[in-house]
Amino acid sequence: MALFSGNRKVRSRRTKTAQELKQELSPRSKTRHLAKRSDEVRSEIHRLECLITGAPRIERQQRLANINMVPPMELSSPAPRRQRRVPIAQERARRGAKLRMLTEGVFVIGAIAAVVGWLNQWFHFWN
Repeated sequence: MALFSGNRKVRSRRTKTAQELKQELSPRSKTRHLAKRSDEVRSEIHRLECLITGAPRIERQQRLANINMVPPMELSSPAPRRQRRVPIAQERARRGAKLRMLTEGVFVIGAIAAVVGWLNQWFHFWN
């Protein structure tokens, strides 16, 4: 069961035409509207000017209010440090050193494998 109120105003979904809008804003109401808007803008400008001129005083008051404040405790673990940028030449030198180490490691492992293979052949030859 639905109850409908007879006192409710139902707005039309149709938008107003330009002619209706023009009639709605007569020159007299238009001047009143513009005067009201002008006053609003003027008061907003005044408020912002007061805020700008009072900014140094407000900052000084906040500094004085926080003068006896204890800083927050440090966290148990320090925040991770951002890695610093490395010059390109230094990065190339590091990369070259890593490549030399890799080449040397492959060479040493290959030499060990060759010696083990040779020893394996030698022991099988004498047995």
